[in-house]
Amino acid sequence: MNRQLKAVLAASALAALSMPLLADSDGAKLEALQRQIEALQTRIAALEAYRTFTSFMPNFSERFHVMHRAGEAGDWAVASHEMQEMKRLALLSTSIDAEKGQLMQAMMGPSFEALEKAIEHGNHEKFEKALVQTIDTCNACHAATGSDFVQVTLDARDSLSLRHPHKLMPRAVPGGHSHGMPSGMSGMMQGGTMQGGMMQAEPASDEHHDDTGKPAHKHSTP
Repeated sequence: MNRQLKAVLAASALAALSMPLLADSDGAKLEALQRQIEALQTRIAALEAYRTFTSFMPNFSERFHVMHRAGEAGDWAVASHEMQEMKRLALLSTSIDAEKGQLMQAMMGPSFEALEKAIEHGNHEKFEKALVQTIDTCNACHAATGSDFVQVTLDARDSLSLRHPHKLMPRAVPGGHSHGMPSGMSGMMQGGTMQGGMMQAEPASDEHHDDTGKPAHKHSTP
């Protein structure tokens, strides 16, 4: 038997011996992967059970009240920041409850637009009118979802509680400040329409405000 044939036979024998080992190793890996998938499924189910509109709205409400106080103080930088976060949260609301999220986006769109324009121009009079419009819209939305007993008010001085402090001072909206959103999502709050129970977004020419040459402070949507 020549050396080449011996080498081939030896390699074949080694391969045959190693095959069960490889199979056992693959099986163990598959079992470990299955356990990881099951653990993730359990975690996702727990998070979905916790993340409801009841837990979502306090965060949105906090943003609104910080924006309110910032506007009163003439701190349009903070007011703009909180306004953009409110819009971002509204866009994410459909991932928590599709029906309520679509209703929220449809009803809040005009109020968001009025608030944003007043903040960008630092106009206190229009800002106050937009705040009242927003409060009326919020309460109308609560009534539409059967929660009319939940009433939002601008007079929250005795009950306002912030999870993080804000030092408010007169400031203009900074350039280069953006809250990036996936393509098409910002259009849902700008000219979007309800069709067949679904929010239809109009094409947006600019997904976020930004100024070239200035550092951008971004809050990206997952």
